[in-house]
Parts: sequence; structure tokens; C-alpha cells
Amino acid sequence: MRAPTVIKIIFFLLFLILMVFFVFENIDPVPIWIPMFKGRHFGLIYIILASYVLGASNAFWVITLIHRERKKKQKLEESASEKEEVLFEEDEG
Repeated sequence: MRAPTVIKIIFFLLFLILMVFFVFENIDPVPIWIPMFKGRHFGLIYIILASYVLGASNAFWVITLIHRERKKKQKLEESASEKEEVLFEEDEG
């Protein structure tokens, strides 16, 4: 085997071991105070997972809205440029 492949395998195994440790260390229940869930205990890993999912969801919606606005603006610019072309063609003729 080549050295870069061995190094990649070692880093992947190290990453996998650290992720397993992270999950097992954060499975213990911790008290959380949310008005709907008073006095409940959730595993910290589930709280971290929920935060991750909410963050990814928010990022998705922000990107979607920004893309929608850019598309509207581009469509308006295209229609304005088409109108200008038609006006210039009429002036020349």
C-alpha cells in the first residue's frame, strides 16, 4: 500500500473512534428547562442533534429565499433589456 492511502485510513479510523467517544460521552441525560418540557432530562447528544438539524434547516431556507430573490431580479432585468432592444429596433427602422 502507498503511504498516502495508509495515512488516510489512519485518519479515518481516528475520526471514527473520536466520533464514537463523542456520542457515548454525550448520551448521558442532562436537565433541560423548556416551558413545554419542564423537569425533563434529555441526552445531550439529542440536544446537539436537534440544534444541528435546526441550523441546517435555517440555512436551507435562507439560501432558498436568497436564490428566489436573485431569480426574480434576474427575470426583471432580462425583461427590461428585451424591452430596450425592441425600442432600439423600432428607432432604427
